[in-house]
Amino acid sequence: MEMLATLIPIQIEPDWTAIVESSVRILLILVGGAIAYLVLRRVRKKISGMEVTGQVGPSEELQRRKTLATVLTTAGLITILAVTLMMLLEEVGLPLGPLLATAGVASLAIGFGAQTLVKDVISGIFVLVENQYAIGDVIDAGGVGGVVEQVNVRTTILRDLHGTVHVIPNGEIRVVSNKTKGWSRAVLEVGVSYSENPDRVIAVLEDVGKEVFDDPVFGALLVEEPTVPGVEAFGESAVTIRMMAKTVPLKQWDLARELRRRIKHRFDAEGIEIPFPQRTVWQRAMAGEGDAGDREPVASEVEKR
Repeated sequence: MEMLATLIPIQIEPDWTAIVESSVRILLILVGGAIAYLVLRRVRKKISGMEVTGQVGPSEELQRRKTLATVLTTAGLITILAVTLMMLLEEVGLPLGPLLATAGVASLAIGFGAQTLVKDVISGIFVLVENQYAIGDVIDAGGVGGVVEQVNVRTTILRDLHGTVHVIPNGEIRVVSNKTKGWSRAVLEVGVSYSENPDRVIAVLEDVGKEVFDDPVFGALLVEEPTVPGVEAFGESAVTIRMMAKTVPLKQWDLARELRRRIKHRFDAEGIEIPFPQRTVWQRAMAGEGDAGDREPVASEVEKR
């Protein structure tokens, strides 16, 4: 027994000093991780909460800050968790060297099968660095369109007009059409009858544009006074005149609806005809009650509107 006790030393009494010191260090590690997380949240609020005054509609700079704040928060949280976990493992006596080596080999193996994931992440980094779009923008990307709700390193989340949410991997985005970057534009194609004087119609449209520009509510949505370039096309039943208005981001649809409403009222007051498709139908009726040889075709013109 004495020889066995010599070969295998058994410590009956625990080392309370070491246990207390280790517990204190573990507690400090957890407190440090919690403090780092609170600081991260405060930084996020600081970045995304800086409002830009003096503008109507969403600020492009504010959208960019919100987007970067979301991505930085996600990356920072992952970093805090990883560092805290490694420090805890080292404190409880688990060697990090073999674990890191195993993780490296596993990462290499996974990397060969995760090329699409790497592609998505790299594309997401370029989206953020180049500021291609931000939260709140209206874009067309990956074959769908909608409002950007989230921009992550791997995916972009859009919500379309019907409320459907689309999750698009960043690596699948080849072309992005941003409809609200910096400013937007409302384009109206106004059709009038061929009997109308185009110069008179253009003058009326310019007057409507000036009226909207001077409006205290809708004028605030405009960057500059609406313009009427002139006659755009000759259609089957209408002369098309184009009207354009440069607006603050996301307000082009509101302004276009208001312009159409005012144009309709103004055209009615001015007696300007807004044409609609018309068709001339010839109806053949057979006159007489005699034989087929005695019947004569009678044509009558019927106008369908």
